[in-house]
Amino acid sequence: MNFRFALSVCLALCGTTATAQTAPTLAQDGLQARIDHLSQDAVANGFELGMLQTLRGVEQTLQSRYDYGLWQDNRMLPVLRFGWALVPNPTPQPSGPETFSKIMVQFVTDMQTARATLATAEGSGITPFTLTLTDIWFDVNGNGARDRGEDAAQILGPVVLDRQALRAFERASEDAAPLIIRFDEADHAWLTAYTHMLSGFGNLFLAFDPAPILRDLGAARDALADAPEIPNHYDPEALAAEIEALEAEQQQIQKRVDAIAAQMAPLSDEQNGLFRQRTEATDDAEIARIETRIQELSDEMATLRPQQREANQARALIRNEIRSAKAKLDTKDDGQIQRMARSQMASIDALYVILSALEQQPDADLIRAAHADWLAMIAHNRRFWDRLAQETDDDLEWIPNATQTSALGVEIPPRVAAGWQAILADAEAVLQGRLLIPHPLLPSGHGIDVTAYVDDPAPIDPIAWIHGIGATPYTARGPRITAQSWQAFQRLTGGNAGSFALFLN
Repeated sequence: MNFRFALSVCLALCGTTATAQTAPTLAQDGLQARIDHLSQDAVANGFELGMLQTLRGVEQTLQSRYDYGLWQDNRMLPVLRFGWALVPNPTPQPSGPETFSKIMVQFVTDMQTARATLATAEGSGITPFTLTLTDIWFDVNGNGARDRGEDAAQILGPVVLDRQALRAFERASEDAAPLIIRFDEADHAWLTAYTHMLSGFGNLFLAFDPAPILRDLGAARDALADAPEIPNHYDPEALAAEIEALEAEQQQIQKRVDAIAAQMAPLSDEQNGLFRQRTEATDDAEIARIETRIQELSDEMATLRPQQREANQARALIRNEIRSAKAKLDTKDDGQIQRMARSQMASIDALYVILSALEQQPDADLIRAAHADWLAMIAHNRRFWDRLAQETDDDLEWIPNATQTSALGVEIPPRVAAGWQAILADAEAVLQGRLLIPHPLLPSGHGIDVTAYVDDPAPIDPIAWIHGIGATPYTARGPRITAQSWQAFQRLTGGNAGSFALFLN
């Protein structure tokens, strides 16, 4: 992945905006100041304003998470994955079980606002505009200044780029010329599709609102402070004597380990030296002598190895026994497994919350809203490709057609447009129930009908759905989606389908 394409993918997840020569500028003053300026003539600036509002929606999620110190690993969560590597707030506000849900509600509202602005722009006439990509930044800490680490590419890059591509981008960005894009009528449809994609994920998140799970989890953790404490019934004096005896035995075992190692070391050293001599020797008699001695050393070490294994095993067993005996003296001391689990607690909690949230009764209206968002995303993406195919200019293109050149240096392989629209057609067929989702444990010829679930959403028991029995109320017989369109797209893009999917929406 070249540098310019890496940057394009990085910025594609959150939209784009334009910079003008009049104050306030995006590069210096940030998103909200520029939004306020453009809003003075919202009709004329509708397209640019809609893009800024889309970006502002992403910025507000970052600011809220910074305010509340919610920078733990959220890479399993849609939208909230952005900026996971940023420096946390040293003095965060206290958060509650509803904090994540409130952030997502605001984000979905922001996408709706941006979409309404874009719709107004379409009705009054879409006005193209230009943007310098490096002007985009997020005021994460809300101090009004463009601080280090707040560039959009720096925040989004760790999410959408692999390490090699990210390092290449960081090296190239220091010397790169400004990347200027002219966004036109086709790109208006592209952005509208993206707002639907993002708000679809937001609505799905809210449909299985994790707030009750987080509330119960917090209450359970708080209750641990009031857990009753029972006295330690182990006899400390007897334990101390037992530990002392075990440690004395451990010293004897260690002496045996050391003694065997001392016997093995010269034998091994001599044998290694003979191996080197064997490779250099040319005289047959000398070679025979060396091989005889190598075999003698191997036989000697072979008699010692069982003793070495036995001694090492005895050392490991008594070490574990001593550790367990000491744990009886200090019941507050965690074992190794507990310490390892605690270091991964944020990820463990996130997985628990996600799986438990799925087992709740989802909000049917929000499920349908997410479904409608993704159908609208496909419709607007098709509109984008139709408009793109009709373009005859070649002016700082965001995504070029076959006769245009990308201002980003993105090389769009031949037939990619048709390949991507084949993927959209499959996705639309699944969302409309014309193709089923295969499940390996359902009977032959059966699959899951998405529309059946949208019409009557129910809790998702992960184990039951993995087994297949949980999916039976939504099962139908008929054609199932296959990976052919995706595999064809992989071939068209040289195995880079994921990056192109993020870019093309």
